[in-house]
Amino acid sequence: MGRAFGTETIFMAVVMWRWVAAVGMVAVVGGCSTGERGPTVEQAGRTLQEHITELMESVGAEEMVVTDPGGKDVACGVDGVKRTYGVRSTFSRSSVLLLPEMAGTLSTMWGYKVHEAYKAGSPRTTLKLASSRTSITLETLSDHEAVTTGVTDCIPRG
Repeated sequence: MGRAFGTETIFMAVVMWRWVAAVGMVAVVGGCSTGERGPTVEQAGRTLQEHITELMESVGAEEMVVTDPGGKDVACGVDGVKRTYGVRSTFSRSSVLLLPEMAGTLSTMWGYKVHEAYKAGSPRTTLKLASSRTSITLETLSDHEAVTTGVTDCIPRG
């Protein structure tokens, strides 16, 4: 009789353990699906402007002219919006190493990753920072001039 009771107790413990494990998995999966969805389009747009402005300051732009002030929702996808921002900058030094310097700065300061690599004959590259939903394209136009443009991902309204 003692042995049957022990087996029944073990059986109930196993059943209870499986139930607790199943409830725990539901809680974990449920927590993942209701987690933070990332920045809003407004937050991503502000990040874009801050990163581009700080980038130009850190690489020593002598003059920076805003070519796209951003701040407006641009429709995209199904009920989505994105933001843009762009500047044209001039430099007193040669821009031969400017593109790699800017890409390196975006990478080391904020963690941007190369999305579209520089190709021979095309002085242009695009980097993306998934956590902030932003992409920045760097392009050297001449020996002393660069254009930096940014765009957020297409983010659902609301």
